[in-house]
Amino acid sequence: MKTNLKILIPMIYIGLSVFQCDLFDPKSKITNNELVEIVTLQQLNANSMSEGQKLGLTIAYSHRFSVKNGPQLFCREYSTAYLEKQAEWELDIEQTYATIGNAIGIDIVVERINGPCAISNKISACHYDGVDGINDLIPYAYSTEGEHQYLIPAYIYYGITNLKNAKEACEGYNGTYVCYDPSKCWQ
Repeated sequence: MKTNLKILIPMIYIGLSVFQCDLFDPKSKITNNELVEIVTLQQLNANSMSEGQKLGLTIAYSHRFSVKNGPQLFCREYSTAYLEKQAEWELDIEQTYATIGNAIGIDIVVERINGPCAISNKISACHYDGVDGINDLIPYAYSTEGEHQYLIPAYIYYGITNLKNAKEACEGYNGTYVCYDPSKCWQ
């Protein structure tokens, strides 16, 4: 074993010396402008990804909720752990959200999606721990309209009137609230 190490260590040293890569070249530093571009691209990518993908879940199906002929409100995603619940939970989904929408003054459209769901102008998310004995997360992603025009009014419709903001609404059901745009999140 000692003989192998005596041979291996010099070989590694020679290999590193001969095959230096630009990654370790001090001349190739990132400029401030390049760093800003990298951070901006990461932020844009984070906002365009689905919450489930971002959390590393394998998303089986999703629902995107929008105002009819208007902005997207939110997405709700289900991992493969919820496949057996899909038929049950989608049975009267349009009617359920039409009733909620009528009560809060929004014409809500439900889009059924096979796979992940992303919304434009995502500002926040709420990740629920699971339901019906299934422990996989159920991620929601909200737009500004989703937080302000839908979330709190829907809670009020169900009789929960003491909420001040979207963060409280999320945490009220043991969810984890994530704000992507502090200037727009309702927290």
